[in-house]
Amino acid sequence: MNTRKIALVAAIALAGLAPLAAQARVQAQPQPPSGNATSPQVNYRIIKQHVALKIAKDGSYTKTVSRVIQPLTLSGVEHVSQMQISYPANFAAVKILKAYTQTAGGKHINVASSAIFTQSTPSALHAPFLSDGTIKNVVFPSVAPGATIHLKYVEHFKHAYLPGVYAVAAKLAPNVPVKSASVSVTAPKSMALHIHARGTWSKHRHQDNGTTTLSAESSWSHVDFPPEDTAALTQYAPMVVIGTATDWKDVAQAYDRLTAKSRHLTPAIRQTAARAANGAHGQQAVSHIYRWLQKHVQVVNVDYHEAGYQAPSAASTLARGMGDSNASANLLCSLLQAEGIKAEPALISTAHRFVAYPGADAFAFNHVLVYVPKYHLYLDTSERYAGINALPLKDAGRPVLLAGPADTLTHTPAPARGDVEYREVQNMTLNTAGVIRSDSRVTASGWGGIALRKHWLGDKSGARLQSAVQTGYYGSGHTGTIKITDISHRYDLNRPVSLHMHWRNNDAVMPGQRMALVLPTPGRIAREMSSFIGQKTRHYPSVLKPGTIVDVVHLHLPAGMHPVGLPKNETFKAPFGRYHVSYHYANGTLDVTRRLQLTRFIVTPKNYPKLHQLAQMAVNASRKGFLLEQSS
Repeated sequence: MNTRKIALVAAIALAGLAPLAAQARVQAQPQPPSGNATSPQVNYRIIKQHVALKIAKDGSYTKTVSRVIQPLTLSGVEHVSQMQISYPANFAAVKILKAYTQTAGGKHINVASSAIFTQSTPSALHAPFLSDGTIKNVVFPSVAPGATIHLKYVEHFKHAYLPGVYAVAAKLAPNVPVKSASVSVTAPKSMALHIHARGTWSKHRHQDNGTTTLSAESSWSHVDFPPEDTAALTQYAPMVVIGTATDWKDVAQAYDRLTAKSRHLTPAIRQTAARAANGAHGQQAVSHIYRWLQKHVQVVNVDYHEAGYQAPSAASTLARGMGDSNASANLLCSLLQAEGIKAEPALISTAHRFVAYPGADAFAFNHVLVYVPKYHLYLDTSERYAGINALPLKDAGRPVLLAGPADTLTHTPAPARGDVEYREVQNMTLNTAGVIRSDSRVTASGWGGIALRKHWLGDKSGARLQSAVQTGYYGSGHTGTIKITDISHRYDLNRPVSLHMHWRNNDAVMPGQRMALVLPTPGRIAREMSSFIGQKTRHYPSVLKPGTIVDVVHLHLPAGMHPVGLPKNETFKAPFGRYHVSYHYANGTLDVTRRLQLTRFIVTPKNYPKLHQLAQMAVNASRKGFLLEQSS
C-alpha cells in the first residue's frame, strides 16, 4: 500500500473523514486576501473537532466524531460542502447521527437522506479481494462563506485493525485554524492506556464505572502555509497519540500475529521459489527471487484505513499475480523462506517523515517492505525497477518497524555517501557558425537509477523516453535535433544504467568575432535546488534528496577561439552537504564541473539560510555566461 494522506485536513483526518475536494491533494493554493498581497488566505476553519474512542471488553469498539467547520471563502465552500467517511465494511459500519448546515443568518437546514450515500473505494473496485473499502458521502445543503456545517457520526468496529492495538492520533495542521480539538480513549480498567504528545496539549485522566479515559485538548490559531518540500506534519506539527500499545514492539508483535499464517509455505510456493532462484544461493538467490516477483506480481495501492492489515495467504497472492504491498511483501517473505533465507515484513511510511511518532500507532505506517537480516537488505515489492542494493527515495532513511523476531523500530538506510546517483558528461563542439554538437552520457545509480528506469525506461518501445527527451530539449527553446544512441544495463537493476545521447543545437550562439555563450543545459543540480531559491528563511524543516549529482561539460572551441576570462571557482560547505563548481581552459577546451553532495534528508529552519545560499550558487552557476573571442 502506498497512499498519500492530505495535509490540510491533518487536524480532522484522525477521524477518517476528509472534505471531498481535498481527497486528492492539499488545500487549494492559498490566495492573498484583499488589502494584503503577502498574506495567504485561510479558506476554512475548524470550530470544533472531537473524536472519542470507546473500547468494549469483547474487543469491539466505537469511534464517535463530532465536527463543526466554517468555510470562509468560495474555495473553502468547495472543500467542505461534501464530506467523505472511509471505512472497511467487512468489519466496520458507520451511522450518521446528525448532519446539517447552519446558515450565516442562523437557519438550520438538515442534510436530506438522499444526500447521504455510499460507494466503493477505488481500491475495492480495482482489487475487491484485498479491500471492502467503502465511502459514505455526506453532501451539505446551502453552504456559503460564513455558514457552518455540523456533522456527528459513529463508527462501530467488530475488532481492532491489529489484535489488541487501539489508538487515536491527532495532529494540527499549521494552515488550518482550529478553535477546539480534543481526542479521548475509554477502555476497561484492565486495559492499560498511554498518552504521548508533542506541542501544547492539555491531558486528562478519568476513571468511572470500571473504565479509564485518557483525553487531550488543544487549539491552533497561528496560521501558516509550509512550502511543498516541507517535512510531513507528523514530524513537526502539534500531535497527540492515545492508545493501548506500550511501545512499538507491541505494534510489531500484533502485526506478526495477524499475518504469520499468511506466510505458510505450500508446494506451489516452494516450486516457484526454486524456479525463481534458478540454482543461485545466498544474496544472488535473493536478487533472483526479488526480480521474479517484480516481473510476475502486480502491486496495487490499498489504504489500510479502508481495508485492514489482514493479508491474504501468500499462496493466493501467488495464484492471482496481484496484491498490495502487504500481500506481496508476505509472499516475498514466503518465497525467500522456501529457499532457506530468513525474511520478515517491515512497516514503513512513505511520507517525508524521518522521526517516529510521539506514541505507538499502527497508522504511523502506510506501506510494507521486506527485510532480509543476513544481508541487511530492504526490498520494496511495489518498485519494479529497484535492485537489491538501493531503495527508492520514498523508502530511504525512514522509521521502519521490523515485524519479526526482533520486533524493532529502526531506520532504513540512507543513500551511501560516495555513490554518485546522477552523473552527466557532455562533450560539446562549437563551430564558427554558432552550432553546437554534443555527445552526452547520463549515468544513474542508487535511487537515481531507479527513478531513471521508472520514469524514462519503463516503456519498452522507447516512445516515452524519446518523447521526454525531445520535450525537454525543444521546450528549452533549442532548435536542431536530439537522438538517443545507446542504453547500457537497462535491465540489470543492480548496475548503474547509462544513457547516451547525441544532439545538435543550430543556433546556440550568434556567430562573429566575439560570441556570448550560456551553456545550453542548466543541469540536474540546478533543477534539484531551484525550489529553495524563492525564500531566504523558513519556519519549517525542508526535505532534501541525499546523494551526489555531478554535471561535467567539455566545450571544444574552434581553432583560434578562447574565453575572455573565466568565472571564479566556488565551493560552499554546510552541515547538510557541499557544492563545488570549477572552470578550466586549456588546449582549446573549456571544462566546467559542478558537483553537489547532500548528506541529510532534513534541513532545520536554523540551517535553511545556508541551503538558500547553496541553491543560489548552484542555480547561478548554471546560468553563467562566457565571452568567447576569435584570435586575429
